[in-house]
Amino acid sequence: MLKKNAKVLAALFLIALITFSSVTLLARASRALKVDLTQDRIYSLSDETKTVVAGLTHPVRLKLFYSRTEALKGFDSLRAYSNYFFYVRDLLREYASRSRGKISLEIIDPRRDSREEREALHYGLRPIPTAGDDRFYFGLVLTTEFGQEKAIPLLSPERQQLAEYDITEMIHSATSRTKKRIGVLSTVNLETAAYPAGTARAMGPAENAPRGPSALEPLKAHYDVTMLTPHADLRKLDAVVVIHPRNLPEQTLAALDRYVTGGGKLVVFQDPVFMAGAPGSAAASAYTTGENASNLNRLLSAWGCEMAPDVIAADPGTSARAEAGPATLMTLKGPAISREDGLGAGVNQVRVFNAGALQIRAVPGISAAVLLRTSEAGYTVRADDTQQRASGGKEAVTLGVRLTGSFRSALGGDPAADPAGAGPQAAPASGGKAAPVVVVFSDVDMLTGPMAAATAGGGNADLLLSVMEGLTGSVSLASIKARGRIIRPFSTVDRMEEAYDASAATTIASLQAEIAAAERELGTLARKSQEGEESLLKEEILRSRKMAEAKLARAKEELAALQHKKRAMVESLFTKWKVFILLGGPALVLLIPAGVLAGRLFGRIDLPKRKPWTRGI
Repeated sequence: MLKKNAKVLAALFLIALITFSSVTLLARASRALKVDLTQDRIYSLSDETKTVVAGLTHPVRLKLFYSRTEALKGFDSLRAYSNYFFYVRDLLREYASRSRGKISLEIIDPRRDSREEREALHYGLRPIPTAGDDRFYFGLVLTTEFGQEKAIPLLSPERQQLAEYDITEMIHSATSRTKKRIGVLSTVNLETAAYPAGTARAMGPAENAPRGPSALEPLKAHYDVTMLTPHADLRKLDAVVVIHPRNLPEQTLAALDRYVTGGGKLVVFQDPVFMAGAPGSAAASAYTTGENASNLNRLLSAWGCEMAPDVIAADPGTSARAEAGPATLMTLKGPAISREDGLGAGVNQVRVFNAGALQIRAVPGISAAVLLRTSEAGYTVRADDTQQRASGGKEAVTLGVRLTGSFRSALGGDPAADPAGAGPQAAPASGGKAAPVVVVFSDVDMLTGPMAAATAGGGNADLLLSVMEGLTGSVSLASIKARGRIIRPFSTVDRMEEAYDASAATTIASLQAEIAAAERELGTLARKSQEGEESLLKEEILRSRKMAEAKLARAKEELAALQHKKRAMVESLFTKWKVFILLGGPALVLLIPAGVLAGRLFGRIDLPKRKPWTRGI
């Protein structure tokens, strides 16, 4: 009997050992077997990222700093960061698994006053203050064996749709040995350009803030940027950016003409009314100063795009200011920004000021695509009379255009404009292997520091960087930006909240008006009490003040109750789904053995055989 039991125990032990070993080996082997079932494949790397990772020639170390201890304390303000951490961690693990051992990932919890926190501060990570003296860190650092260091100071959930782009761009910029060459030909110094006091006040508080970096700064971090003189050599440049082309010499126009017809990539920022002052750069001294208008119509008209020199665009639907006058300070969003071929990918907001109106006309062999425009309510006003009013337009005003195709010389071989042996040698361009592309924007103010300030949804600097990436083919990072949005709203919850707000709108408005009236009454009573009234009047004022405070407290309490009711309605929906998920799964699992058991029990029951019915005769 004992021998029989020992054999049974040994067999059970062997079965358990084999099962444990099989599960362990299968778990390790299945790490590389992954299936991304998300709609936008947000846990899968794009082909461009795979190309960057596969091209790594030396090890890269990624350090993900995340204050897990602070996150576990359950602060509501950190909930979004906690959810975002798991996405970033899984995404970085996918980078490491695709790198053939070239990328190593380390997750660090920088606790207060620890060596890890000092390391995070050394790399320039930006902490978020929490309760007490604690600080929350969530940033990414890249280091290489050659001393290269790159950091994302704060991984913000608002940039979740661009997480892959930010990580890939950081890896590429730290490991790339060569950068694309971009030449900038500008008649203004954007770093020192400043708005007159009156203009700055009209533009709003953001533009009165200290001057920030221009939109050219991100280019300098990603490209080999050269500031060009009027007679610079364009032959070795991958792209040329022309800013405020005012009074350009004929030789410079001829050089740009040959550059484009030779296959180059050209980006032009022109403006009917540049508001940030006169030129101030050293390069600008080679040009003749004049009015604050500029255009490159001499070349662009022959290629199908022309800007009227005396009108500016306005749009009340996108206006960033509400005072009287035309809506020429515009914040463009949504359908106003084209994302064709990734040129505007990842940019959800662009700001322009007194931009011109671009007119497109058909030219054989050249195709035009609108990149930036106003809404359908856009219209134009005279540049010399910006105070005129308009009720609105009937069609969008074009502010940005991309031209592609076969470009012929805009100067027509004019010997006066292009004498033999004169001017820079610009053709063929280094980008001549691909088709030439010309991108035109009708605003220069959008490149200045106040207008180019970064926002959560991307800004003017991101637009310029995205355009340059699309033109130069810089690792096709623009196509990574073009991937679908991965932050989806809770549509059902949004509909519930909208319906509730609509039904309670009258009550909420009444309570808000009652609160405002009570606050005004309290302010009036406070002024009266300070004027030194008689004691009888003081008692009356005190009594009125108590009544007003009671009304104010009651109205605020009712308004808070309405808001609480809306939150409770949403939370009840989540509670119902939690109960369904927690109980529905186990219930479904239990139904399967219950059905099998019922089938077996039913099969064991011997039902009495029915005797055939016979009718007696």
